[in-house]
Amino acid sequence: MKHITLKFYILIALITLVNAADFNYNQFPIQDNGRIKPLDTYARNQLLSIHGRRSLKPQAFTEELTNQSKEAVDWFFDIALNPQKVDFYNVFNISNPEVVGSLGLKWTPKHLYSRSEVLNGIQHHLEYFAQIQPVEEEDLTPYDKEMLRVYKNLVLIQELTFSLSCFLPLIPINDINIAKLVDKREGDFLSYYTIMKNSNVFEPLFKNLLKKGKDNWDKTDIELGRIITSLNEINKDNFSKILKIIPPENPDINNHWSSPWEMMDIRTIGPNQSQFLDNLSNYIINRINGKSDSTKIYLSHHYNSLETYNNLFSTNLLKLETWYNDIQLFIKSIFFYILSFLFLSISWIYKPTIIKKMAFYLLSIGCLFHFLGIVTRIVIMQRPPVTTLYESVIFVSFISIISSIFLEIKRKDGIGIFIATICGIILHLVGFGYANDGDTLGMLVAVLNSNFWLSTHVITITTGYGACLFAGLLGHVYLIQLIRNPLNKKYLKSINNNMYSASLYALFFALFGTILGGIWADQSWGRFWGWDPKENGALLIVLWLIMLLHMRVTGLVKPTGFALGLILNNIVVIMAWFGVNLLSIGLHSYGFASGIAFNITIFVILELSIGLGLYRWANLRNL
Repeated sequence: MKHITLKFYILIALITLVNAADFNYNQFPIQDNGRIKPLDTYARNQLLSIHGRRSLKPQAFTEELTNQSKEAVDWFFDIALNPQKVDFYNVFNISNPEVVGSLGLKWTPKHLYSRSEVLNGIQHHLEYFAQIQPVEEEDLTPYDKEMLRVYKNLVLIQELTFSLSCFLPLIPINDINIAKLVDKREGDFLSYYTIMKNSNVFEPLFKNLLKKGKDNWDKTDIELGRIITSLNEINKDNFSKILKIIPPENPDINNHWSSPWEMMDIRTIGPNQSQFLDNLSNYIINRINGKSDSTKIYLSHHYNSLETYNNLFSTNLLKLETWYNDIQLFIKSIFFYILSFLFLSISWIYKPTIIKKMAFYLLSIGCLFHFLGIVTRIVIMQRPPVTTLYESVIFVSFISIISSIFLEIKRKDGIGIFIATICGIILHLVGFGYANDGDTLGMLVAVLNSNFWLSTHVITITTGYGACLFAGLLGHVYLIQLIRNPLNKKYLKSINNNMYSASLYALFFALFGTILGGIWADQSWGRFWGWDPKENGALLIVLWLIMLLHMRVTGLVKPTGFALGLILNNIVVIMAWFGVNLLSIGLHSYGFASGIAFNITIFVILELSIGLGLYRWANLRNL
């Protein structure tokens, strides 16, 4: 209890420090997929879609750029404020040689290509893309899917590149009379937004110009004509409406955010949105001109304007989310899990007592980072910790690790450390795979986000998953120890008792998680049980554990058979957790995934081979 309280104090201290930090450009709020998130998260997810990573390494840069890594939000501002720089980045990651050949690209070991290279190739296949776009995904070939992915990412990067072009100072004013009208100097540059904002000044001039014949234009008229041409050219970028960064004028009536290009009809916006546009425009102009002090001022103005929208989102949570993105708590936790496993391995051959204690402390530090990561996500999203498949992975691994830590505190022989590090490393790696699918802090439909019974059901059932995996690994450990030292009956009996306790612990949470799921289903869908694949999977775990416990109590299986049963239960858990998603049917659509059949097959083959192999070997050793 003392350790848990300490962790909460540490989290509160971290959140306080984060909230005290100054507002910066990473934290610009943006509406995306139903959620208000910081620009940092948005940029990371867009770059992930295009590049396959959330930041850019030097290998993605062309010769024109310095040999340094670049964060996603800095990459976004670089291409949005300097659209000509978009081709300085080789961000398209295309590793399919057939697709590379079809687009006329040169095959390289890095598989990285620039926007212009991809654009040239896409232009020769426009009819093909028009044909495959309406086709259902399951009817597309792998080649079609990859080509369509590249095409969509090209559209995405085009929209990102020109999303702020209305604020860029691209139109020079070379006539002193026009410059005076907008309080500028001759030779200054205006943006599309500045001219639209001063439409009351320019509109009469443009109308008067249309009345004149071109032969009667004076110097000022010629300059006005050039301005109109520039406006028309820049207006071609108005398709770039992906960046929903302007809050609604009246959030009580409408919660739809707008992109800058949607705001360019100045007559339709209110004073609040006008203030946001002014702040954003001034920030961009000063950032382009390298005036860091001025950019801070306009960031501060933007932050102050956001205070009136506290009912929609929290600027403190935006700061916390950018901190969460930067600190990468789960990367740190897996680092300590790996380090703990290495120290445990060393303890088997050198100074076991001291090195084992160090391994336990390293495990505890990794668990602390793991815990902080989960709690930080809860604070950011203001919802329970398990509502997506990715979150279930990190939560299940946490439950397994906590269970193993308690086992280690009781036994003090390294078994708990071994199980914890194996669970932590493997499940973290699985989680990272799902994290690469996109935004892991996604919104859910209302019934999933607000229902009390769903929250308790999912937390309980995933706790059961974690307990089952913990028990299954104990089964591995029992058989290994039986092979290593079959004569140490007392030691083996203690592990056998731990297996029994772990199986009861797993059954408790699996059973009550299933019952709570039925209560939620009754409230949400009007029936307690519907033989849905996910429901059947949860029931199968419960029945398997009941069968094992019954066989143990009645003496139908010996400890070796019980250990094998717990190992096989890992397969049951994985099939209930992930495998049923391959059926692509059922009401639990929020948990579905794709592309996991191969991984599940490998896991089942390995677990069967290892489990049956250890069982056979252990029996041969005890003949």
